[in-house]
Amino acid sequence: MRLTRGSALLPGIRISALVALLSLSLGASPAGGRADAAPLAETYRSAAARLLGEALLSDHAYENLAVLCDRVGHRLSGSAQLDSAIAWAMETMRRDGLSNVRAESVMVPVWVRGGESAEVLEPARHALTILGLGGSVGTPPEGITAEVVVVGGFDELDSLGATGVAGKIVLYDVPYAGYGETVRYRSAGASRAARHGAVAAFVRSVGPISYDTPHTGSLSYNDSLPKIPAAAVTIENATMMRRMARRGETIRARLVMGARTLPDAPSANVVGEVVGSERPEEIVVVGGHLDSWDVGQGAQDDGVGCVLAMEAARLIRSLDLRPRRTIRVVLFTNEENGLRGGKGYRDAHGEELANHVAALETDSGNGPVLGFRLDVRAVVQATKKKGGTFVASAQDSARARAAAAADSARALALLEEIAPLLEPLGAMSMKAGGSGADVGPSVAEGVAGIGAEHDTEHYFDIHHTNADTFEKVDAETLARNVAALAVLTYVLADMPERLREPIPARASRAE
Repeated sequence: MRLTRGSALLPGIRISALVALLSLSLGASPAGGRADAAPLAETYRSAAARLLGEALLSDHAYENLAVLCDRVGHRLSGSAQLDSAIAWAMETMRRDGLSNVRAESVMVPVWVRGGESAEVLEPARHALTILGLGGSVGTPPEGITAEVVVVGGFDELDSLGATGVAGKIVLYDVPYAGYGETVRYRSAGASRAARHGAVAAFVRSVGPISYDTPHTGSLSYNDSLPKIPAAAVTIENATMMRRMARRGETIRARLVMGARTLPDAPSANVVGEVVGSERPEEIVVVGGHLDSWDVGQGAQDDGVGCVLAMEAARLIRSLDLRPRRTIRVVLFTNEENGLRGGKGYRDAHGEELANHVAALETDSGNGPVLGFRLDVRAVVQATKKKGGTFVASAQDSARARAAAAADSARALALLEEIAPLLEPLGAMSMKAGGSGADVGPSVAEGVAGIGAEHDTEHYFDIHHTNADTFEKVDAETLARNVAALAVLTYVLADMPERLREPIPARASRAE
């Protein structure tokens, strides 16, 4: 059962959180803090309690996500669906009272899947369930028919060489060992196979489980090698072909893919703001990416991140909390197959990046937020010109790394002061780590990045699949995650200190 205001009953997660926030608003001050000021958790206890209470009793984000998923659905860059999502996001932000709502233009790549199919022809006929990998080239209209060679990784592929691979379809049957470890076969597998003369590549889906559900995602071609078509096959299909190969059977398969890449097309980042009351020129960015793959509904990846950011800003505005700094919601375009939105934002706002005090991103589904990761990077100023390009000396690089380490330690200490406000939500973990792909280009320029640390135990079960749909999103967890993001965003936008002192404009910086 979900709730609205006035409900007679509250689910357990909300009861416990509301009891805890009552203690938060009335209890003793937390220990610790800076010697010269009250701890941030003490200063912002009352505001945090209000935000938590409002977030946990609201279905606004959940209903927004339902509309995005049901009326728009999946939204690959360059598609009409993404255009519809951009229009929806602007309308929703305006309806929710955000200021300066706008679409900031970005050109994005356009990849079209087209029709696709695959089947094993020998030793017995089996239809294969596939999803072409994003950016793949297509096959000839009649498809590619060839023997399949099964490998368990790049080392085995290289050991076979051209003798064992040329003219064949390579199947990477690599069990899931964590996303970061296994995704390299999806990213680089086609070109590594092409190096040895393969004509196509199958990649076992990058995920821990499968109900005959393949996972798509981008590949990266090596431009010095032939571009061959590549598709994800399900775990069931991959392990079946592995068994055939172990029995010494010759596997022949046909792959048909109508994939093609079209000229770049216009798209946009969607921006809306809660304007700061005292330092409006200083910015706290909070966002996710609005695009998705062309399967499922893009609910977890990353519809959730978008509605979390939108709702955090809406709650802050609706409670009339008026932070000192401006909160800027940014729904990035083209994270999935180009990162043009994140790069475009950096380029469009390059002159004001020094006034960005933080950039928060959430892009790992709707598992409970356990805390946040701080991403503070060394920024090296160029001091010498070599061959027409400014470069930095080893001494300058060392100084930049030392400065970043000091900045990170100071910023982490500030986040730890905020952490007690998130105790009712179990989101107190503050640690160094990656922030996110979309804010990454700005973080590389010196902005303090923050990534939401979600529980991702089941996220990769449906990641980039047809199963990424709205009903997988738990309403109670979404409300809890809104609360965590709203509290952190508000405190960062209002607290006296900055997480990191401004970094000079990038015009004089080493590339």
